[in-house]
Amino acid sequence: MPIFSRASTSTKEEQERIKACRAGNIDAFADLIVPYQQHVFHIGLQMLHNPEDAADMLQETMLKAYRGLPSFRGEAQFSTWLYRIAVNCCRDFLRKAYKQKELSFSDLTGEGDGDGEPNIADYSFMPEQAVLDGESDAYLRRLIAGLSPKYRLAIILREFCDLSYEEIGRITNVSQGTVKSRLSRARAAMSRQALLDAEQFPQAARLTGQKEG
Repeated sequence: MPIFSRASTSTKEEQERIKACRAGNIDAFADLIVPYQQHVFHIGLQMLHNPEDAADMLQETMLKAYRGLPSFRGEAQFSTWLYRIAVNCCRDFLRKAYKQKELSFSDLTGEGDGDGEPNIADYSFMPEQAVLDGESDAYLRRLIAGLSPKYRLAIILREFCDLSYEEIGRITNVSQGTVKSRLSRARAAMSRQALLDAEQFPQAARLTGQKEG
């Protein structure tokens, strides 16, 4: 079940708003974007780990969407087109951060998946109370945040935005098979970390669906 449900704006309503936007109606653009703002912000928050950066990414996405709307041909859903802009904006932010830290950027591309498992951050530094007192959704967000970028992105688009494998593939420029593989590996990594947390903090089992004791 997705953490956030898909925005409910109908295709017909979107088409009317897109037409009005192209005619110069700024209010129509605001109405067009509003259903997706929360989704875009949370994509940025999960990918960039910083509310200020996520807010900046949201603004950049909105600006690029407004400027690029005349070129939108409707070959994909508007949401897919918008999320792709958001993902590219996140990549721009991360590319700058990786460049500043002189780290490899290859993990954000569509290549080099290999047969290995995705890395997940070490949560041993987390205070026990952060695990025990956290709600399930908050704990899941921590697990997602610990994934490497391309696996994290696949989970975000699937679970936060409720996108199909085809839509995720279009956004990330990979095949549906690769999308399924990334989701499977990401979930496996999250499950392993959750089991480790449950072993260290038995009371945390309730957050992972495991039985205590």
